[in-house]
Amino acid sequence: MTLRNLPKMTSFYKTTDHSVVLFDGHQVSLPWLESLTLSELPKFKEIWNSQYPSDMSNLKFLKVEDCMFLLSITPSSLLIKLQNLEALTIERCQLLREVFDLEGLTISGDVEILSRLTRLTLSDLPSLGHIWNKNPKRVSCFRNLRALKVQDCENLRFLFSSSMAKALRQMKEIEVVSCKLMEEIMNVQEEESENAATSDTLEFPLLTSLSLEELKNLKTFSHGKYCLHCPSLTRLRISGCPKIMTFSSFKGKQQSMTTDTSSQQAFGCINSGVSLPVFFNQNVHFPSLDELTLLSLCGLRRIWHNELPEESFCKLASISVRDWENLSHIFPSTLIERFQRLKIIEVVECTSLEALMEHVSVNAKKRPICLTFLDLKEVKLGHLPRLNAVVTSSTKTMFNFPSLTDVSLRCCDRLRYLFTKDTARTLDKVEMLDVSRCVNMQQIVAVEEGEEQELKAVKFSHLRILKLCSLKSLISFSSGCGAYEFPSLQNLSIMECTKLKAFILRPPAPSVEMNERTIGFDKGPCSLFDKKVILPNLEELRLTGIESRELWDSESICFHNLTSIRVEDCPRLRNLFTMSMAKSLGQLQYLGLGGCGEMEYIVGREEEKPEEAVNKIVIPQLVTLYIHKMPKLRGFCHEKHISEWPLLKQLSVEDCKAVKVILGDTSCRKLGGSTPTEQLLLLVEKIVFPSVESICICTWITWRRYGWMNLLQMPLANSRH
Repeated sequence: MTLRNLPKMTSFYKTTDHSVVLFDGHQVSLPWLESLTLSELPKFKEIWNSQYPSDMSNLKFLKVEDCMFLLSITPSSLLIKLQNLEALTIERCQLLREVFDLEGLTISGDVEILSRLTRLTLSDLPSLGHIWNKNPKRVSCFRNLRALKVQDCENLRFLFSSSMAKALRQMKEIEVVSCKLMEEIMNVQEEESENAATSDTLEFPLLTSLSLEELKNLKTFSHGKYCLHCPSLTRLRISGCPKIMTFSSFKGKQQSMTTDTSSQQAFGCINSGVSLPVFFNQNVHFPSLDELTLLSLCGLRRIWHNELPEESFCKLASISVRDWENLSHIFPSTLIERFQRLKIIEVVECTSLEALMEHVSVNAKKRPICLTFLDLKEVKLGHLPRLNAVVTSSTKTMFNFPSLTDVSLRCCDRLRYLFTKDTARTLDKVEMLDVSRCVNMQQIVAVEEGEEQELKAVKFSHLRILKLCSLKSLISFSSGCGAYEFPSLQNLSIMECTKLKAFILRPPAPSVEMNERTIGFDKGPCSLFDKKVILPNLEELRLTGIESRELWDSESICFHNLTSIRVEDCPRLRNLFTMSMAKSLGQLQYLGLGGCGEMEYIVGREEEKPEEAVNKIVIPQLVTLYIHKMPKLRGFCHEKHISEWPLLKQLSVEDCKAVKVILGDTSCRKLGGSTPTEQLLLLVEKIVFPSVESICICTWITWRRYGWMNLLQMPLANSRH
């Protein structure tokens, strides 16, 4: 049954005393009713008459919303009778102060209250002071409650008492959002706290998900001497709780808040040798936790105590930490073996973070030389202005990431390198590497001081996407004598790396002193790539803001799979391809070139080529040719050539002042003789472009008619010239 939008309704059955009770047991009995929704009924103050409640023993689903003068939901006398109620939802009832009145129960013997209730949802109840008052003895309450969701109950100071928590053994999901006065989730009653031994454990055996969000006054999950054990908890999310200092404190509420010193003890610093509080201490046991999200927690510097209960957090697979102002580290190195199942690490906007892993002094014999994250797949680090190392250590420590697939690094201004060369050799599964706006980054893969220059190749077998963007200090991707193989690389972008000397810097460059001083490099080679950089399956290449004069050395490099090339704002670049490379561009579909002020020819001269030789360049799949802001560009190719562009659809030439003639056929040039007086941008055997749809020329050029073919005779459907 649904009663909705009845602004004048005061009761279900007309009464003589003009009461504002919806159901009066003297007049209304609905013993077979299973579902009841009450919405937008502003007049009534009570649903049931407290002295004569209606018979609704079969009611399973009750939803009450937008009843602005409602003061209570169920009288205590009715609670015992609603034994079939399974779900209760209450929303936007402005004056409601209490949901369940347990103190008003009159009982004899053992009693069960709402034993089938599985789901309780409370939302936008600004006057709600508590959900349930003190649980009387010999009463079993809510023993099958599985989901509890509370949102926008701004007057609520805690969710449930410790005595009530002991009854919630079937609870699977707790979600609390935007309750601005809430200080703790579980309120430990003083008499219980005094009687509890330090070893007493409060267990939520079936709880799988706990979410606490936008609780501006929350200080902890609970105060007191209980150890919290959640053996089934897999998901924990805490967000927007700026005052929280620990998940569970050792001391009582009053003791833990009196002084800073006592609060540090309460927050897990007893006999720890560490003066600062930690979020998770020995009081918390989460052996099945899989996903941990901590957002906007301002007060703490450390997440974990150096010593935790055995198996706690041993199944953690994903951790996301964001907007944590004072956090200095993520993991203590003493716990690294506990995090072997980690798959995802995300750390963003932690302005004080210095390293992912804190170095903790332990016995030298026990100190790990090599740290391995066996299952780690994704790492995302962003906006960490003080991050200067993965681990703070007085000894050299190598990391292995045999399962890592995705790496994203942004705005980490103090970091000078990402991986060591030894670590890079373990990155066989990496598929995506994106590094941007790290102003002091000098190398992606660094060679440590004292490491020998090895001839052994470094192979990124599965890397498909490599993006290096706005790295103002980047000198090279790496250095050394050996080859760097990228057999699966499809997309390569290098943008705004103005100090880049070479993709791989070759000796005699000295080694790197890790994160302690600037890498010293010589002037290095002129070309960006050499023959030891192997890119057999590259499909998309984008270069912006590179200072190199040449992209490739004189050795022949072929790109049979390249489909798109974009090169912009490379002011010193003289050519884009060699002739042999140009002939290998069988799959190229897009060529965009602009802002290269020194370039005269797109295809450069090969020194060993006989002068009388005529080259034929066929780019059979090219659809778009876009050339702009090239003041010295004279032609497509420096050598004698004929080109074919059978699928060209868009040709655009803008602001190329040195170009006098765009197109010409072979009759304009004596193939075995002298160079013509006017330079041609494109020389073709016949000026026929059967697929052309548009031509855009935005420059001061001259059109010429050569031989028998006139430009205006080309089959253009939508040309502009």
